[in-house]
Amino acid sequence: MELSPELLRKLESLAKIRLSPEEETLLLTDLKRILEFVDALPQVGEASEEEAQGRLREDEPLPSLSQEEALKVAPEAEEGFFRVPKVLE
Repeated sequence: MELSPELLRKLESLAKIRLSPEEETLLLTDLKRILEFVDALPQVGEASEEEAQGRLREDEPLPSLSQEEALKVAPEAEEGFFRVPKVLE
């Protein structure tokens, strides 16, 4: 995909933002790098399963906080759980 100033204007319009010329240059540079990364992903997927397994580590349980220790530092707790503000109606 070719990134052009016209495409950038369309993205600005869709996002309802205005970019300064400096911001446009930075955004175009960032978007080009992101697209290069995405284009390289299929090549990464071509690695054999054995190669991929060689790059993974085994899961090892590590010490962690007990429920009591974790709740001690919580701003609010209720009945053994973290209490958080309601997000959805």
